[in-house]
Amino acid sequence: MRRYIGYREFVQRDQRSLVGLALLLTGSHEQAIRLALRAFHTVGLNWPPPLWENPTTHAQIALYRRFLQRPSSAGSTALVRLPPRQRVLVVACLHDGRSRGEMATLLSLPLATVEAEITEAVSTLTKGNEGRLVARLATAAGEASVPDLTARAMRTLRRRRNRGALLTTAAALVPISLIAGFILFQSGEVWWNSALGEQNHPLSTRDPETMQVLPAPTEAAGPQPWRAPKTSAVIRYAVPGRCPGEVLPAVDDSATAAAVEITCAGWTLNLISSGDADDSSPDAKACEGQDRCESTVNVPDAAQQLANGAAGDDPQLDPTISLDGRRIAYLSAAERRYVAYDLRSGMKRYLSPVLVPADTENGTLVSVSADGRHFTVTLGRRQLRTDFLTGALTPLPAAQVSAAEKTSDWLRRQYPVWKDAPSGRFSAAVGTEKTSPGKSQSLHIINTASRKVIKRLPLPSPGEPTMAEVVSWLNNREVVVKMTDKTGSDLLGFFRVNAVTGQTHRVAGLPDNDPIVLGAGTAL
Repeated sequence: MRRYIGYREFVQRDQRSLVGLALLLTGSHEQAIRLALRAFHTVGLNWPPPLWENPTTHAQIALYRRFLQRPSSAGSTALVRLPPRQRVLVVACLHDGRSRGEMATLLSLPLATVEAEITEAVSTLTKGNEGRLVARLATAAGEASVPDLTARAMRTLRRRRNRGALLTTAAALVPISLIAGFILFQSGEVWWNSALGEQNHPLSTRDPETMQVLPAPTEAAGPQPWRAPKTSAVIRYAVPGRCPGEVLPAVDDSATAAAVEITCAGWTLNLISSGDADDSSPDAKACEGQDRCESTVNVPDAAQQLANGAAGDDPQLDPTISLDGRRIAYLSAAERRYVAYDLRSGMKRYLSPVLVPADTENGTLVSVSADGRHFTVTLGRRQLRTDFLTGALTPLPAAQVSAAEKTSDWLRRQYPVWKDAPSGRFSAAVGTEKTSPGKSQSLHIINTASRKVIKRLPLPSPGEPTMAEVVSWLNNREVVVKMTDKTGSDLLGFFRVNAVTGQTHRVAGLPDNDPIVLGAGTAL
């Protein structure tokens, strides 16, 4: 029963409130206890709950639905004389505190119908005094006599689990028995026909006109979830593909109609490999025996833009790549949730639930720790952190947020583009101050805790007006900067800048793409 750790405590904590809720609906203690146990059982079947799901809410909704499936009532109170659906709406909205809109969605009703039924119930029960009805409901629910239900809830769950295991075993044995019987029957038929001197004619000799033509399977619309190649290669950089500019459909059943909309997806990874014999990347054979070989892999479901806001203002989404270039994380356009992959093992981890528009209203991104183990997904003010090795997903308390994350709003006001160091202690951005003709811009290194610029490092000066933009940190000491001419149309080069000494080195072989996401620093 290790899977059900925490379930007993959940039942002990919520049994009184849930039985009180059921008592309001049924009017009978016996029926209320039975209804509450069924609701607990519904939650237990899916235990442990996902991190983003509240088991109390799940139990309450399960109780509503179970009651509406088989409504019952006892006693002579005015509340239990209401129709079952109206009773549920009154209890859910005036006792549980659920919104009218939430119940309209839950019961697939127009909002106006929900409002009308609640207003009618309040008028019937308390002559329109909603506050008095709320107080009456609280008093009635508090009078519930609740025995300890934990033992019964655990026993029911254990019995149903054992029954499910038996049914699963039986379901597996039935097709095996049928197949074995068919094979034995065929063998007996061949032997019997042979004894009679007859021959069995193969099915392929049938008239072609009588054979059924099966339609070819159609390909699913939209990008499919990526299957990472199991490879020893590392990611050097990632660049986006072309955007069609239309909303892409999701292919995963869990990505419901309410999920966030994505208008563009597709990134191309540039891989560097050493020609290992065990490499299974698409171009591995061409690289076999070479000390350094480049290949490309397409990630069709890596999102580029969200459908949010006016045309042309759709938020840009970039994947994140670990510093060693072996792991990548992004928002999947196929599954509408953040995913991460390890190229060496091919392992996949989910980093978030399916996103809804509210998750992205205030921005969303994914980042990775310096060691590549922990991925952090930002959904507005909420942050989820996943340990890639164990798959454990936990909400990030405000006390654990890095200084760079706390300073992001201030940085956004000061600089159009900035990048945080892997340690979270520093950020890098190109200064916005005006420069005299012939002089280059400077790279600002900001202490995120104090919000002070601790270094202003001069960037390479080609003798003409230039524009510069920070691309990424390669490690906690080096920053990559992209430089173009003043119009931004001609690439002058990528440069590695030492954030401590200010030394610069040109980086060769990077394409003129905007955006570009860098991977392994050793591959540059």
